[in-house]
Amino acid sequence: MREVHQYLGLAIGGVFLLLSLWGLIQWIGNRDPGPFYYRLLAVAQVGLVLQLIVGVIMFLVVRDGPVNPLHFIYGGFPILVLMFAHKYSKKLEGLEWVAFALAGLFIFGLQLRGYMTGMEMA
Repeated sequence: MREVHQYLGLAIGGVFLLLSLWGLIQWIGNRDPGPFYYRLLAVAQVGLVLQLIVGVIMFLVVRDGPVNPLHFIYGGFPILVLMFAHKYSKKLEGLEWVAFALAGLFIFGLQLRGYMTGMEMA
């Protein structure tokens, strides 16, 4: 179960990095990223929730929790970042995706730090 959580975290972090880079390229080109951007964002969000669920199951049921308590902050904070991005994106009419591109970069960093603190368990 630890490997599932680990690889899911890496994949989700990579997808959020991709969304950030995609947003940056589209912003430089002054173009809208299109509907596939939002589909990939939805997949990333669902993956993030799945990763959180797997982490909670590992902690509560399997009793295989992290050594470093910062891992919980790095794991849970991306949900708050996404909630803020959803709220803030409503203020950016026509540029809603910019909030998610910036949030994606931040979430990538959190996922990376979560991975680093989680590797202390191994």
